Amino acid sequence: MTEEILDNDREVPSRRPFHNAVNWSLFRRRQDALDYLTRIRLNAGHELIGGHSRDSIGDYWWVGVRVPSINEWGHPQAINKHGRHGD
Repeated sequence: MTEEILDNDREVPSRRPFHNAVNWSLFRRRQDALDYLTRIRLNAGHELIGGHSRDSIGDYWWVGVRVPSINEWGHPQAINKHGRHGD
């Protein structure tokens, strides 16, 4: 898995939607996001997504998973969000 996704200047999907994102976690320390990356297991066709941004508290990094199709993956209400913003 690659840590380059954390260099993307991109807000967490609950603030700015990310097409077919189904799971993401937000971290205040980059190292915590890097550690989390090593624990993600992807199914075929799934892809790592992530980024870095700032809010009123400070910097944050997020890591998530994108699937080819929300409908094939499951119900949209089952999307997991950890450390959400804007909900």
